[in-house]
Amino acid sequence: LGLNYESELQVLYRWHSTLLINDKSAICINILSALQVHRLVKNMRLHMTRMAGTHVTTLAMALGAVLIPFVYATTSSNSTQKPHIIIALADDFGWHNIGFRNPEIESPVLDGLASDGIILNRHYTFKYCSPSRSSMLSGRLPLHVNQNNECNLVTSRSGIDLRMTLLPQKMKQAGYATAMTGKWHCGARTPANLPINRGFDQHFGFLKGGEDHMTQVLSDEDFRGPDLWHGIGPAVGRNGTFSTYLYGGEAVQIIHGHTLPQPLFMYLPFQVTHSPYEIPPGYVNPNVDPVRRTFNAMVKIMDQAMGNVTTALKDKDMLDNTLLLFSADNGGVTHGGQLGNNFPLRGQKTSSWEGGVRVTAFLWGGSNVLAAHLRGTTSNAFIHICDWYATFTSLVGVDPTDDHPDVPGIDSIDQWKVLMTPNASTQDSLRTEIPLAFCPQTYGGERGSDNCCPTAEGGGWKPNGTKLNPSEWRNGALIQQTAGKDGRTSFYKMIWGTQFGFGIHTGPLSPNASGNSHRSTDPGCPSGCLFDIIADPNETNDLRTSEPEVFARLIARQQVIGLGVHQTNYSDVDSDAACISPAEMVSRYTGFLGPRCGLS
Repeated sequence: LGLNYESELQVLYRWHSTLLINDKSAICINILSALQVHRLVKNMRLHMTRMAGTHVTTLAMALGAVLIPFVYATTSSNSTQKPHIIIALADDFGWHNIGFRNPEIESPVLDGLASDGIILNRHYTFKYCSPSRSSMLSGRLPLHVNQNNECNLVTSRSGIDLRMTLLPQKMKQAGYATAMTGKWHCGARTPANLPINRGFDQHFGFLKGGEDHMTQVLSDEDFRGPDLWHGIGPAVGRNGTFSTYLYGGEAVQIIHGHTLPQPLFMYLPFQVTHSPYEIPPGYVNPNVDPVRRTFNAMVKIMDQAMGNVTTALKDKDMLDNTLLLFSADNGGVTHGGQLGNNFPLRGQKTSSWEGGVRVTAFLWGGSNVLAAHLRGTTSNAFIHICDWYATFTSLVGVDPTDDHPDVPGIDSIDQWKVLMTPNASTQDSLRTEIPLAFCPQTYGGERGSDNCCPTAEGGGWKPNGTKLNPSEWRNGALIQQTAGKDGRTSFYKMIWGTQFGFGIHTGPLSPNASGNSHRSTDPGCPSGCLFDIIADPNETNDLRTSEPEVFARLIARQQVIGLGVHQTNYSDVDSDAACISPAEMVSRYTGFLGPRCGLS
């Protein structure tokens, strides 16, 4: 616990006395790991003369009989006992684009962390960027916060509703220092939307969804220039370096500059492996197919950045007390010359097929955080990216509840119990339903595959106030644990719409010179499909006809879900008349992109 033995015993004595008074002494099993038990019992004899009494004797007997997975004691107010928490996101990272699934990929650091931690085999996100990030940071399912990428335009009201409390704000309530470096993509219309004003003590990164890795240049309406922000202003002079060097290097500096014993919460959303496909010299493996070399090298440089982060944590004496989550924000992009690979899953980014929403993820913990019997395990329990909000806030002793009269409350589920179950099965899942997307028909003209629910249109209602019928849905998907006609319970997935023709399967060596331009030719499910994703994880056997009752239940449930869609369309500066022009933005921010509305 970071204390000397005598102090540990004094703390435990107080806890144990309280538990005995409340007749809850069995809760002692949630205090110490087996290693701590062994250490304390060995040394307890040395302290009996100082702390004689039946409570200590009883405590020694109780602790000597238990094995528990986690060291952190939520009842203590001592901040040194709280784990440092790091969340690293990879951008457009395919299921098959990591070394522990694909030996061609060079990712020894990530592979080592995964093999020494818990691989999350059923970890789900939204089908593209901004909604996944909005979901994780707000604790809401995407359809209760944001289902579009409209914050690719800096003046958009989309992103995370300002009335929602973000995860870093919750972590600050627990005494954490908070920092972010990398891709934001959760809104930048006004200064209130900036990370520095949404709970992060430190922020360095870009505000929109994608840009040149080398120059940080992008386009926004009539603007073309760098998007790179540091705290409350543009990061003038820091652009012109490859993105992973920038954000990985900043993460190392944050760690080195961190003041202990305060716990650190750091969010590290990399820009790789998002297009454009670029890489600095020295990373390309000439033995790899030329089509895949650049993408594989982008993974390699991200892996090295993660190695630099863990080295910095070790140098700072923080690694043993660190909890690290690694996840993709969505699946890889596989069509039209793009270079991701989700083999053997069906589909890709911007579709709700498994290849678009079931992503690579793992949880790793240092020696003071994760017990030995959890290392090298794989959890098959269903987890959604929004669940980390309640999991981490509950872990550090903060109430995850975030109620506001004008926005939905959190959907996040505290997953710690199932995470502490070695090799959890799908039947151990605490989450029994995942509404993946609800995309209504368009009323304002055609829109792209990354604009599921425009801010101006809302969710499951027509403009005239009547409900959408299933025939009027555009695209959507729902996973639910339910029983089939044989009475067997499984996880079924209803998927609706063409999914833009992206329901293809790639091979293990895709893309390659003979097939790197997959076309959008799959017909999808215009009238809905049903899959048992436990028995059929690659979505090849449509059960709609053979399981009509299951299909009908999921359709009915999806229609109810659609009526509760909340698409962020809120700003502290509502009028566009209070926004400056792109030319004025250039002048104000020395040629950089930044908030255009509500400026003094």
